[in-house]
Amino acid sequence: MARVSRRTRTGAVAAAGLLAGTALIAGCGGQDTGPEDKAGTEAEREAGTGGEDGGEGDEAAAEIVRTAHEKTVAARTAKMTLKVRAAMGGQQQTLTGDGTVDLADSTSDLTVEAGGGERIEQRVVDETLYQRLPDQARDQLGVDEPWISVDLRELAGSNGTVGGVRINDPVRGLDYTRALDDDATRVGTEEVGGVETTRYRVNVDVDELADENTAEAERLRQQLGDSLPMHLWLDDQDRIRRQQFEISLDGEAARSNSGSRAQSQPPSREAREAKIRTVIEFSDFGTEVEVSPPPAEKTEDVTGKLARQTDRSSNG
Repeated sequence: MARVSRRTRTGAVAAAGLLAGTALIAGCGGQDTGPEDKAGTEAEREAGTGGEDGGEGDEAAAEIVRTAHEKTVAARTAKMTLKVRAAMGGQQQTLTGDGTVDLADSTSDLTVEAGGGERIEQRVVDETLYQRLPDQARDQLGVDEPWISVDLRELAGSNGTVGGVRINDPVRGLDYTRALDDDATRVGTEEVGGVETTRYRVNVDVDELADENTAEAERLRQQLGDSLPMHLWLDDQDRIRRQQFEISLDGEAARSNSGSRAQSQPPSREAREAKIRTVIEFSDFGTEVEVSPPPAEKTEDVTGKLARQTDRSSNG
């Protein structure tokens, strides 16, 4: 395995969970350099793109999936696992996490593991994200306290993006399922976490996701495109057991997040393209979720630092 620079590695760890896929792109300087075709094959298996009995009537499928978000949130709480894989220029890096989540307000308590086995404790309470980072990552951010905090509302209000990806809590990926269009297809059945599920291929309507907010719609369109293909696995109560989507980025934006210097020769198309695949699974609906912020005296707010970093990236 190739060595990863201290700056690249700690930058990725510091952003883990908060930036989800962006964090991984930042770390793609030389980790998990397996053959690209092997990575693609594995990703296809995870997507379940093999064609079982694909094709229940679209109208019936659309009616089912349009209620999936509401029925999932109605369960209130769940255990959750998260896997984010970023690939760029034939290299890839993976972030995993597990914990509990309040599906109604996105309060969550996760343990996230980034490249190199470094683990980060992460909580989201009242739309503020808290992370307990390793010492090396805190040094990179220039903070003294063991915990950092980020006001997600304030950062969103400042159009906070890094490398073209909106800074957000990855649990918010569930929100995508409240804005599905009518283009839905039943793909087949599959067991997820010991539960029999039906898998559907769907699309997120970006305009509907923005709730008729023109500026927000434009920001989402820059990140997601006009629509976002997604796979959903629903149980016999039409609750989401697995959700998977992939976002493609321009690699130039991704590299700006990692601090890489411009190359003397223009990069190839493969080097420019970056793909971020996110898989979220829910289980044990109704599980107890009790999450509280870390002690204030042990927490440092880095919202302003990230906002300034965002401004520098957007201004070149």
